[in-house]
Amino acid sequence: MGAKKKSEIICRCNNVSRETIEQAIRDGAQTMNDIFDTTSAGVGPCGGSCRRKIGPFLEHYLKTGQFPEKMVEDLTGKDDTKKSG
Repeated sequence: MGAKKKSEIICRCNNVSRETIEQAIRDGAQTMNDIFDTTSAGVGPCGGSCRRKIGPFLEHYLKTGQFPEKMVEDLTGKDDTKKSG
Protein backbone atom coordinates (compact mmCIF):
# COMPACT_ATOMS: atom_id res chain seq x y z
CA MET A 1 0.00 0.00 0.00
CA GLY A 2 1.16 3.54 -0.66
CA ALA A 3 3.40 2.59 -3.58
CA LYS A 4 3.37 5.11 -6.40
CA LYS A 5 1.56 3.80 -9.45
CA LYS A 6 3.79 3.55 -12.51
CA SER A 7 2.72 6.03 -15.18
CA GLU A 8 1.16 4.39 -18.21
CA ILE A 9 2.95 4.90 -21.55
CA ILE A 10 0.39 6.26 -24.01
CA CYS A 11 2.60 6.97 -27.02
CA ARG A 12 4.90 3.99 -27.42
CA CYS A 13 6.71 5.41 -30.46
CA ASN A 14 7.94 8.47 -28.57
CA ASN A 15 7.74 6.97 -25.06
CA VAL A 16 5.27 9.59 -23.77
CA SER A 17 3.52 8.81 -20.51
CA ARG A 18 0.03 9.66 -19.38
CA GLU A 19 1.64 11.83 -16.70
CA THR A 20 3.41 13.90 -19.39
CA ILE A 21 0.18 14.35 -21.34
CA GLU A 22 -1.71 15.36 -18.19
CA GLN A 23 0.97 17.93 -17.38
CA ALA A 24 0.81 19.38 -20.90
CA ILE A 25 -2.96 19.80 -20.51
CA ARG A 26 -2.55 21.38 -17.07
CA ASP A 27 0.00 23.75 -18.62
CA GLY A 28 -2.53 24.93 -21.19
CA ALA A 29 -2.69 22.43 -24.07
CA GLN A 30 -6.31 22.62 -25.26
CA THR A 31 -6.12 20.93 -28.65
CA MET A 32 -4.66 17.74 -30.00
CA ASN A 33 -2.06 19.81 -31.90
CA ASP A 34 -1.04 21.52 -28.64
CA ILE A 35 -0.44 18.07 -27.13
CA PHE A 36 1.49 16.87 -30.18
CA ASP A 37 3.67 19.99 -30.19
CA THR A 38 4.30 19.93 -26.45
CA THR A 39 4.87 16.22 -25.86
CA SER A 40 5.54 14.63 -29.29
CA ALA A 41 2.76 12.14 -28.51
CA GLY A 42 0.72 11.16 -31.54
CA VAL A 43 3.32 11.98 -34.15
CA GLY A 44 5.36 8.79 -34.19
CA PRO A 45 6.20 6.45 -37.05
CA CYS A 46 3.05 4.39 -36.39
CA GLY A 47 0.94 7.26 -37.70
CA GLY A 48 -0.44 8.34 -34.36
CA SER A 49 -2.45 5.35 -33.18
CA CYS A 50 -2.45 6.78 -29.64
CA ARG A 51 -4.51 9.74 -30.86
CA ARG A 52 -7.61 7.59 -30.38
CA LYS A 53 -6.84 7.57 -26.66
CA ILE A 54 -5.60 11.14 -26.32
CA GLY A 55 -8.62 12.72 -28.05
CA PRO A 56 -11.32 11.40 -25.68
CA PHE A 57 -8.98 11.98 -22.72
CA LEU A 58 -8.54 15.66 -23.64
CA GLU A 59 -12.23 16.07 -24.41
CA HIS A 60 -13.21 14.64 -21.01
CA TYR A 61 -10.84 17.03 -19.24
CA LEU A 62 -12.07 20.07 -21.16
CA LYS A 63 -15.70 19.18 -20.31
CA THR A 64 -15.24 18.24 -16.65
CA GLY A 65 -11.97 19.80 -15.48
CA GLN A 66 -10.83 16.35 -14.36
CA PHE A 67 -8.86 13.56 -15.94
CA PRO A 68 -10.76 10.29 -16.40
CA GLU A 69 -9.55 7.42 -14.27
CA LYS A 70 -8.95 5.27 -17.32
CA MET A 71 -7.93 6.23 -20.84
CA VAL A 72 -10.38 4.69 -23.28
CA GLU A 73 -9.66 4.27 -26.96
CA ASP A 74 -12.18 5.76 -29.38
CA LEU A 75 -12.77 3.07 -31.98
CA THR A 76 -15.32 4.97 -34.06
CA GLY A 77 -14.13 5.28 -37.59
CA LYS A 78 -11.71 2.40 -37.22
CA ASP A 79 -12.76 0.07 -39.98
CA ASP A 80 -11.67 -3.37 -38.80
CA THR A 81 -15.09 -4.79 -39.63
CA LYS A 82 -14.95 -4.45 -43.41
CA LYS A 83 -16.12 -7.58 -45.12
CA SER A 84 -14.89 -8.57 -48.53
CA GLY A 85 -17.70 -8.81 -50.86
